[in-house]
Amino acid sequence: MLVVLEGPARMLWKEPAPQPGTRHWTPTGIWPDDNQLAMVREHIERERPLLVLLDEAHSRVPMLRQELRAAPCHMLDSLTATGTDEQVDDEVVEVQLPFLDWLPDAHRTRAARFLKDSDATLSRTPVALLPPLMTEKTYDGLPPSPRFARRLLPNALTAGRLAAAVEHLFVDGPRPCAAARSECGAGR
Repeated sequence: MLVVLEGPARMLWKEPAPQPGTRHWTPTGIWPDDNQLAMVREHIERERPLLVLLDEAHSRVPMLRQELRAAPCHMLDSLTATGTDEQVDDEVVEVQLPFLDWLPDAHRTRAARFLKDSDATLSRTPVALLPPLMTEKTYDGLPPSPRFARRLLPNALTAGRLAAAVEHLFVDGPRPCAAARSECGAGR
């Protein structure tokens, strides 16, 4: 199974030789690199479980202007920065990563539709009445992978709980839940 956090978590950073008393980080790229992209595409082609979490999909990445300037050129071509180099007073800039640029267009369109639909649900329903993980509705003809979801309460989803949710999402038919001792897959 593969879980991808779309948004700022895709930004790759490294700390060059740390200096005593200071910490400087440099952005080095955006996930996935070419090898990882090939792995993801194979994952999708073989219909292996791939869950894409979209809760921060459109969030911007704040960084210091000097960090942005230190980024490799191949990475800068993919980013959209707010502000301009003439704004010297603005030490912090925000960059926008390209939305799901690593997925084929059809899946990207589905993800955008899910985000729009889930935004509408969030605008009319109190979060307390929603599940911690809001998932894309399934329908006939929907490819089994990837699936899209939003964590509404990220801290409530430990790694173990998220792994169990992913396993549950990618199993065909009803399956028993150990916690409830009932059929959990019945309304999927």
